[in-house]
Amino acid sequence: MTLIALAAFLAGGAAPLAQTPAPPVTISHTEQRTIKSSKTGRNYDLFISLPEDYSASKETYPVLYVLDGWHFPLMVSLQQNNIYSKRMPPVIIVNIGQSPASDEMNLRAVDFTPTPIPQDRGGGGAAKFLDFLEQELIPFIDRTYRTNPADRGLMGHSLGGEFALYALEQRPGLFQRIVAASPALFTDDNEISKDARRTLSALPASVRLDLSVGSDDELGFAKTTTAFAHLLDEMKPKGLDYRFTVYPGENHNSVRFVSFPAGLYWVYRPAP
Repeated sequence: MTLIALAAFLAGGAAPLAQTPAPPVTISHTEQRTIKSSKTGRNYDLFISLPEDYSASKETYPVLYVLDGWHFPLMVSLQQNNIYSKRMPPVIIVNIGQSPASDEMNLRAVDFTPTPIPQDRGGGGAAKFLDFLEQELIPFIDRTYRTNPADRGLMGHSLGGEFALYALEQRPGLFQRIVAASPALFTDDNEISKDARRTLSALPASVRLDLSVGSDDELGFAKTTTAFAHLLDEMKPKGLDYRFTVYPGENHNSVRFVSFPAGLYWVYRPAP
C-alpha cells in the first residue's frame, strides 16, 4: 500500500468515529426554563432540581431559591445526597442564572447590589431584582410546581450573599430560611448594616439565617461579615434565629463547598 493509499484509508476509517457524537450527560429529575422579567427587562435561566419522588407523589414541597446558575451542579449533588443523608427535607431547588451567560458577571453585579459597587461600572439594581423575585418568579414557580408557599429559602454567595441579606431586610416575610455565604460587604458601615438597624428590630415572622465566611477571605469580607454578625448580636432582632460561622482556612470561593451544605442543614433543621 502506497503512502497516499494508506493516508486515504486512515482518513476514511477515522471519519465515522469523528461523525458519531457522544451522548449528552443528562441529570434526572431536573428541568430548565426561561422567564422574562418586566421588572428588570431581562431574561433569566431557571435550573430546577426536583425531589426524587416529585412525579410519583402528590405532596407539596418547600422551595429553595439559589442565586447564580453556576451553583446548579453542586445543588443537584446535595439534592441527590440528601436522599441518603436525610439532613434536610426534600425541596424544590430553583437556581437563577442571568442571561446571557456570557455577561453573567456584570449582570449579577447589577441585580444583587442595592447601591453601585465601589470602583465598578455596575450595581444598584437589587430593588428591581427583588421585585422580580417577589412579583414574577415566585408566583410562576408556585403556579408551575406543587410548592409550600409558607416555606421558602434563599441562598447566595458573595454578591449573592449580600443580596440575601438585603432581601431579609427589605422583605423579612418573603423567605423563612436564608443562607448568606461570604457576603460582599465592602465596608464596615455599608448600606446593608444601615438598613439592618432600621428594619430588623423585629421581624413579622420567624426567619432562620445562616451567615458565614472563610477565615482566609482574600477580599476582606471576613472583617466586614464579622462586623455585621456583631451588629446582629448587639440588636438581637426579635424573630431572627441566626448563627455566624468562620470556616478556618477557607477563602472567598472555597468556603461555598463547606458553608452551603452546613448552612442548609442548619436552616432546615427540625424545630426544637
